Amino acid sequence: MNGTIIYTDRRAKKERLLFEAALDVFAELGYREAGVEDIARRAGVANGTIYLYAASKRDLYRKVVEYGLNAWQVAAAKAAEAVDASQDNAKTRFEALCRAAFSYLAAEPRLRKILKRDPGLFPASTGANHEDDPFETVNRRSVGLLEQAIIGGVDSGEFVVSDPAAAAELLFSLYRMLIEKAYVTEEGQEQRHFEAGLSIILNGIIAR
Repeated sequence: MNGTIIYTDRRAKKERLLFEAALDVFAELGYREAGVEDIARRAGVANGTIYLYAASKRDLYRKVVEYGLNAWQVAAAKAAEAVDASQDNAKTRFEALCRAAFSYLAAEPRLRKILKRDPGLFPASTGANHEDDPFETVNRRSVGLLEQAIIGGVDSGEFVVSDPAAAAELLFSLYRMLIEKAYVTEEGQEQRHFEAGLSIILNGIIAR
């Protein structure tokens, strides 16, 4: 049993190092120009080692982008978890989740470059199946994070939302659109739009 655990940990570490190297190379060269040998050289492994972790360059690309999206998701979730859980403060946790999710790419230029070169990786609306959204599983988890944050606010009495699942779907679609405008097309004013949208979500537009 211990041997299995050590082997699993060692493989996971090697996979992480390989994916980090591949993320660097795909960001610098793009999918078309990046070669398996470039990635292997950056990772310090033999070319054949790549195929222990991916069936092809395309498969490696998909896994590396998914790895980057997962890190993005984890960072947002941790920001929400860092809010003092001893207090009923669902609004602050929800705000932390949204801010961390929106600002993550500002500090992760590699994933930002990949999304800019290949915007189809991050469609503006949640796809109904894998063909519409190649990372549907990852994005579903992100919708789930939003839904749980909303449910937490409903349970604490801070939010009034009749259908948390539908609300989470809507907010995630709006978020993806802002991300595309901010980091892919770089149209400008996205931070301003994000702040305005977050204010409406958290405070509404009706005076109380």
